[in-house]
Amino acid sequence: MAVLLTILSVILQCMSVCATEEGEEAQEEEQLPSGPDWAIDTATAPQVVADSAILMDIDTGVILYEKNIHKKQYPASITKLLTCLLAAENSELTDVVTFSHEAVYGIERDSSNIGIDEGQQMTMEDCLYAALLESANEVSSGIAEHVGGSIEGFADMMNEKVQELGGTDSHFVNANGLHDDNHYTSAYDMALIGQAFAKNETLLAMSGTVFHHIDPTPEQPDSIDLRHKHRMLPECQRSPRWPYEYTIGGKNGFTTVSRSTLVTFAKKDGHRLVCVVLRDEYPKHYEDTIDLFQFGFACYDNPAVRAQIDVKAKELQAGSEEPSQEEEDLTGEEAETLTQEEMDDRVDKLENGRNPLSDEGEEQDGEESGRQSQKGLTGMTMLTIVVIAVAVAAAGTCSFIFYRSWLKEQERKRRQAEIMARHRARKQRGENE
Repeated sequence: MAVLLTILSVILQCMSVCATEEGEEAQEEEQLPSGPDWAIDTATAPQVVADSAILMDIDTGVILYEKNIHKKQYPASITKLLTCLLAAENSELTDVVTFSHEAVYGIERDSSNIGIDEGQQMTMEDCLYAALLESANEVSSGIAEHVGGSIEGFADMMNEKVQELGGTDSHFVNANGLHDDNHYTSAYDMALIGQAFAKNETLLAMSGTVFHHIDPTPEQPDSIDLRHKHRMLPECQRSPRWPYEYTIGGKNGFTTVSRSTLVTFAKKDGHRLVCVVLRDEYPKHYEDTIDLFQFGFACYDNPAVRAQIDVKAKELQAGSEEPSQEEEDLTGEEAETLTQEEMDDRVDKLENGRNPLSDEGEEQDGEESGRQSQKGLTGMTMLTIVVIAVAVAAAGTCSFIFYRSWLKEQERKRRQAEIMARHRARKQRGENE
């Protein structure tokens, strides 16, 4: 027992050292100059104004560019991408949404809406178009109540979905993105949401539709024209000032607290990218996005950079391949399952009133004593094996922890050196100018 306690103490000390090193690493990184955290091609990475930004390959999950991707930010109306994703997964396009008093009047006055009144009804399909194109806040609340039973219940579903996708930086409290101090996300989490959204072909097509008409019905007597607010769509009817020919969809947002937020999907030569910029300023959020797309698609044209992308794609694919449940349970099944012969033997012993785990028949005192001694030796042998196994496992765990810490330290030094080099280059260019 003392040996086991000693081994456990060593393991805990190793884990404590690792946690301390990671905390110190995070603190040191926070002190680095601001700017891009990492880009797959640092030589051509653009200067992005947005406080947080990320560029991700939709189909592989490879990140081509990142800047403050885990920083807490307010998403504004790009929240509606998650709202529509959950609606598509938990309802049918033909569902009828009835708008409650809370859905209609629970939004801020003069915020984005399409004038739906209490008691009116729309199909889920028209609701999704209204949320994505016109950013209708009352419609988003109606979707939440229809799918989640209440806005609070739907918010719980939103938070569960983000965690399911791998996000760790988000907390949502409403379906429309109207400001709340407890409603926040990160560029990384929004990229994961955007990736899942874009893999739904119906939603992607909707988010790339520049115009949609809603006919009047007895339950909704108004004729409503919906026009997309994302000005990078080549055929955007609101303003063609910022068209990008490869844009295939997206969603924009704005509040006075969040500033401009933007999620955009683009496709070129078979490559699909999602770009997220947070806390940007108009029209820089469009300029930043276009610059990042041009950078990203150019990465695929550079053989050396493309090789790096392929390597990262394989690493992500390997990491996502988990053993099947059957394989995980195999060892446990072998340890716990008895053969039919062993089961029959135990049943016979129970029927005869004997302990199935004891030897058959009555033994002399000397023989019983011998068996007890043998059991004691066996117990000691098993204890020794357990202690050795735990010791080996502890040594392996400690070695792995220290090795991982060493790798992180090398990566941190490399990234720090790259960042400082870029900043020295910028400073030198500024002095020369």
